Amino acid sequence: MIVWGSKGEVSVLEANEHKHCPVCEKERTFLVQLHYKVHHVWYLFKWVTSKQYVKVCEVCQRGEKLATKAVEETLGKPAIPFMSRWGWAFLVALIVGIGVFGSIADSNRSSQVQALVATPMKNDIYIANVASLLKSPESTSMYGVLRVRNVDGNNIEFDTPRVTYNKLKGVTKDMSSGKASAPEYFEGTIVFTKDEIADLQKAGNIHSIERH
Repeated sequence: MIVWGSKGEVSVLEANEHKHCPVCEKERTFLVQLHYKVHHVWYLFKWVTSKQYVKVCEVCQRGEKLATKAVEETLGKPAIPFMSRWGWAFLVALIVGIGVFGSIADSNRSSQVQALVATPMKNDIYIANVASLLKSPESTSMYGVLRVRNVDGNNIEFDTPRVTYNKLKGVTKDMSSGKASAPEYFEGTIVFTKDEIADLQKAGNIHSIERH
């Protein structure tokens, strides 16, 4: 679940002066403050979306707005907490890191699939989109498990699954639960040449291959 929101924060500057407050009707100390709004994701990744300088009475908090440029030319920019200003950068770094890690993992998996396709062995388990293998597929996405029954020269004979899924997670669930290891999981066989399987891999239709 993504938790997000916003809140107002206040930074009190050191500059102050004493003058009559028309609300309190007394001499008061007036403080220059920065009011800013911070948005956040999960309360950690933050960024500032707006800011306004004000000069207010320290008692009633009434006063006037100040021009940002004039205040910062005189007092410099205020010390807004680092995480309020730059917390968003950690979120960006996290997203980029996940993307890079995913890209490396995909590259490694692709290299492994290519190597195993080139050297097929009995009992290899292919997780593939079998829709491209059928003349009249029910859907463009039909993920299933193909098990190598026999390798005879240039031909590879596969056991074919009884069931296919329109999403990959259906197949991975069958694999992790051990369901795909049962003899009754498969029905019939199909034969392909090594070149046909290589073409299937190049088209990205072989998600992974397991060899035990």
